[in-house]
Amino acid sequence: MTMRAIIRFGCGPLIVVAIASVFAGDVLASDTTRPEDVSSKARRNSRTDSSSLSSISQSARAESKEIEGMRDAAEQGVAQAQFSLGLCYQNGHGVAKDANQAIEWFRKAAEQGFDEAQYTLGCCYNGDDGFAKDPAEAAKWWEKAATQGFADAQYCLGLSYSMGQGVAQNPAAAAKWWSKAAQQEHADAQYFLGLSYAKGLGVPKTREQAVYWLRKAASHENENAVAALRQLGADR
Repeated sequence: MTMRAIIRFGCGPLIVVAIASVFAGDVLASDTTRPEDVSSKARRNSRTDSSSLSSISQSARAESKEIEGMRDAAEQGVAQAQFSLGLCYQNGHGVAKDANQAIEWFRKAAEQGFDEAQYTLGCCYNGDDGFAKDPAEAAKWWEKAATQGFADAQYCLGLSYSMGQGVAQNPAAAAKWWSKAAQQEHADAQYFLGLSYAKGLGVPKTREQAVYWLRKAASHENENAVAALRQLGADR
């Protein structure tokens, strides 16, 4: 179970290609390089370095301006901005990483009924990403998002009821929430719902339903579901 986070795209392969191109160019030019060429190249590199530094500086200013605008909107009560600012503090994106500030802004958005903020706040209280664990608060916020139809929250709330963490253990309630998430194509929820039917936990023990939901999960590349189908002697 993972929290929503700011996605950072890797550029490793592009860097490798660029370095390879530079080395290829050096090899091709090595036999014909003259002193004046070296001097000219040094001046070009100097201009390139200056350009790169300028680009980095502009990027930093743009990021700072973006955070400033986000903060202004958040302080004016815009729920999406409050949630986004919470993510920035959670990930240390444009600001110093600060768990307390992250929770504060997630809570402001969650209290306005923003479902993803409610789900994420529940994840914080579940102890994800180093936050202090409070199972009751986690279940409370997941339920708020779950009742709005947020599939990840429905799945997590099902786990809470299944394990009795933050709420009284209740297999029927677990199966109910997994069913709601499973109908939204949540693979992990489909897997646990399939197991519920296979074992008769919170729902009638029904092999047909177990196989149906496990196959749905397997179609989303859920390896646990594939293994469970083998145990049941069913094809994927």
